[in-house]
Amino acid sequence: MKPFHLSLLAAAILALPAVSVADTDASPYTVKMGVARIFARATSTDLKGTLPPYGVEVPAGNQLEVMPESTVLFTISRRLTDNWEAELVLGAPPTHDVKLRVGSETMGRAAQYQALAANGIRTRDQVAGYIATTRGITVAQATPSANALVTAAQVGKYNGATVARVEQAAPTAFINYRFFERGTTLRPYVGVGINYTRFKARETTAGANVYMDGPVDIKLSDSWGLAFQTGVTYRIDDKWSLNAGWMTASVKNKMTITTANGEQKASYRFHPSVYTVSVGYSF
Repeated sequence: MKPFHLSLLAAAILALPAVSVADTDASPYTVKMGVARIFARATSTDLKGTLPPYGVEVPAGNQLEVMPESTVLFTISRRLTDNWEAELVLGAPPTHDVKLRVGSETMGRAAQYQALAANGIRTRDQVAGYIATTRGITVAQATPSANALVTAAQVGKYNGATVARVEQAAPTAFINYRFFERGTTLRPYVGVGINYTRFKARETTAGANVYMDGPVDIKLSDSWGLAFQTGVTYRIDDKWSLNAGWMTASVKNKMTITTANGEQKASYRFHPSVYTVSVGYSF
């Protein structure tokens, strides 16, 4: 999120009136610091487009998997009544490893190529010549099939490899309802809100080697969506507390990967599970 938008959210929460707490020991503000473990739980469409260097169409089944990551959590909340509060959830933007999951069609083609390579047939022209001879067609007619086998072999080598890293910043604003009376030792809560997620990706060495086509440009769209959280607060005293919670949000984005001679696209839908533990201080 742009810094201007973040400052507006923070200012809005700080400016909210604590409508039912006029007493001097009310401590309407609470800050929390802790850790969060993020499981992306992403589903995606297959990668679609062309692969360098021969412009081969991406076979079905090739996807990217976003791996879990941990980060530092920071939140600030303003109590509105004894049971309602507004909260802004922030944190250090985590960087997730992204692994390539190669589909069965691509791996099948890679296995065909490996069988040919074991017999000394390795270059694209050699593969095209072999296919032309065995099928009784011209080399020109065999070249698209050869392109597909050679490209699949290159991609298949990186099945399961970390091909990119994605940094995500996801500030989220919640309205929470806390059960039981203020001052109760153990208070469960639920909250609903709005999430904004901004993604920034870069390829790894393995990711660049998949393409062997110069710089790899990865573009990811931002996302707005509904968010939900639940958890429990353990009150140590009037100032200090311990907190454990779970958050999720509806996150969608579109990805475009571009190289000198190829482009692939995919759409992602995230339903992350974010588990948090933190220490709170009220003032």
